Amino acid sequence: MIGVVLWSDNSAGKAVFWCEDQGDLAYYEEPSVQVGAGSGFDTGDMVQFDISVHRKLRIADNPRLVQEKAGTHLPEALRDSHAAQTLQEAPTPKGTAQIISFAAKAEPRCFHAAQLKA
Repeated sequence: MIGVVLWSDNSAGKAVFWCEDQGDLAYYEEPSVQVGAGSGFDTGDMVQFDISVHRKLRIADNPRLVQEKAGTHLPEALRDSHAAQTLQEAPTPKGTAQIISFAAKAEPRCFHAAQLKA
């Protein structure tokens, strides 16, 4: 699976990935972390990882950096999209999806809605 780091705490060795299939988020925790030494992932980094499901949570294993800062716009775009959707309060028709691109573009982004499941 390919994903973008939405949040990370390098000192604790934890991260949350937004997945390419736009399903549930994937959670990562390093098996053994020494204080101050973590995965080194930063928000917006594109990573490739194995995925498993444990107690209805997607767990990321063996993450590998694909590209640094590939999706630095993504966390803010998702927050803005969620805020816009909340203001509109318009339900998304069942069976449709709104997709936010992983690729960065030079022009300003305008996202109307994105759904996250946590």
